[in-house]
Amino acid sequence: MKAKKGDAGYIRTQKRRRTFYTTFLFAVSIAVFLTGYFTTHTRNNVLTIVAVLGCLPAAKAAVGLIILLPYHTIDEKKQILLREKAPLITVAYDLVITSREKIMPIDVIAISGHLVCGYVSRTKVDLAYTEKYIKTTLKENHYDKMTVKLFTDYNAFLGRAEGMNNIEAVEKPENHRIEESIKDILLNIAI
Repeated sequence: MKAKKGDAGYIRTQKRRRTFYTTFLFAVSIAVFLTGYFTTHTRNNVLTIVAVLGCLPAAKAAVGLIILLPYHTIDEKKQILLREKAPLITVAYDLVITSREKIMPIDVIAISGHLVCGYVSRTKVDLAYTEKYIKTTLKENHYDKMTVKLFTDYNAFLGRAEGMNNIEAVEKPENHRIEESIKDILLNIAI
């Protein structure tokens, strides 16, 4: 089954897909160039121009792949543990959120009401900047008074998610629609 954006395993699937796509595009450009070279015995032909222009989408695909290479899918044990402890909350996995200044990988985000919390396994991520960026993005989309908290400790995140799950057990079902809308916004700012 193909992993969609926000599902666990999305980064792994995207790495495979983008590797294939990038390789295919460069192979087509090389094949076009070689066809022109072997038919005219010179590189000064129209197919050389077509091959060079074909490298543009291939290079764009390569950039997308290079951006994803350092990031990994969340550990399956952590995913299962979260599902056991907090089955009622809305979650999104494997997010690589981008802004103009930074790339911010987030392993998992949990959403409940006006609370968004997430787990980040990479210690080099600027948590304060990421929290502020998410909060600003949600505010721009008319979700004011949102609380955003990111954790580098999985147990602290899991404890917060359990608390959110307990609140979700007594909340009204119309909040689920709002949470899905917030999740969609977060997925839109992610690769």
